[in-house]
Amino acid sequence: MSSKNFFNKQSDLTASKILIYRKYLSDYLPKILMQYGRCYIADFFCGCGKNGQEDGSPLVLIDVAKKILESPILKSKHSNIEIVIVFSDENKNCCDDLMLQLKTISVPKQIKVLGPYQEGFSSIKEKDLDIFNNNNKTPKFFFLDPFAYSDVKIDDVKKLMNLPSAEVLLFLPTFHSYRFAEYEYKPEALKNFLKNFSEKGDSANYRDINDFNESIRQKLLKYICLKYVRSVGLDDGAKKNALFYLTKHITGMLLINDLVWKYSHDGRMVKAKRDNNLVLFNLPKISANYQKIKDYFIENIKEKKRLTNVEIIDFTTQIGFCTKYAREILKEMEENGSIYVTYKKINKKKGFYVSNDNWNNELATIIYIGDKNGK
Repeated sequence: MSSKNFFNKQSDLTASKILIYRKYLSDYLPKILMQYGRCYIADFFCGCGKNGQEDGSPLVLIDVAKKILESPILKSKHSNIEIVIVFSDENKNCCDDLMLQLKTISVPKQIKVLGPYQEGFSSIKEKDLDIFNNNNKTPKFFFLDPFAYSDVKIDDVKKLMNLPSAEVLLFLPTFHSYRFAEYEYKPEALKNFLKNFSEKGDSANYRDINDFNESIRQKLLKYICLKYVRSVGLDDGAKKNALFYLTKHITGMLLINDLVWKYSHDGRMVKAKRDNNLVLFNLPKISANYQKIKDYFIENIKEKKRLTNVEIIDFTTQIGFCTKYAREILKEMEENGSIYVTYKKINKKKGFYVSNDNWNNELATIIYIGDKNGK
């Protein structure tokens, strides 16, 4: 159950979460609508629409959608665009407050708002699963922001991800879970959460919060049988929670990777200051996490010996890296004489073609031949 005090002011962690949510939607929706002309978005823990004076996820979603619908390019491509949005929350006060907020803003006819429904997640989820199953090709995006870690189970996430063309952005309050994970006597709800979401279970030791988040990511990857799952740490200094992004398609993962590296100093934690302004770092390549991923990336090339640009893009994306960084590392390796490139087309013989746009366009093969010492 949501606490009224929670909505009186937007915390630094919530500001970071909303930023990632807004920026992802701003990139995701135009691509989806250009291709399909229609999409479903569900916010099953929508809250009251405001955190103090700041917009919460429902109003952010509508604001982003309205701006995108103004695009003349999109209008020329599709004459009957439709964005179907479902809002629900089990808290009656939240639903009533959100309804009042929605009445104060203009919503274009292309945006169809269903709710807010005063209904628990388990109930509304099952109803919507039936509806969404009948729309195989329409993209579906689910934002799950439960107030307590016990409100969503991994099987709930799996059911949503089993829908055709589905993506999930899941918030988990991992800080509390991590802090008490090593306690011998844990509350039953926490034990169940750890058994449910962590690959290491309820009796493991974790090096730090990043190790804890990675254990959850690995469980999501394996239990739901996915290639692409991304953890997004949220850090205000005192607390560290996380978003988990799940998708079946590489293009979504490319977007979220770029966002995390843009708004964090190490590609893992989006850090907010007390005044709610994000701390932006311009030197992510000096972080220990960057070096760790770089070493892993190079070892993969050495092991495989021969990789197409498409294979490199896919590997880069799965490990939460950016293609621009992969390209820079390949350039270093080429200058060191440890790789060379062969090309597939006569008119494309420059560079590595390791970029977001070339994820399904096989143009080059990168071949490892050893370093200067002949290794």
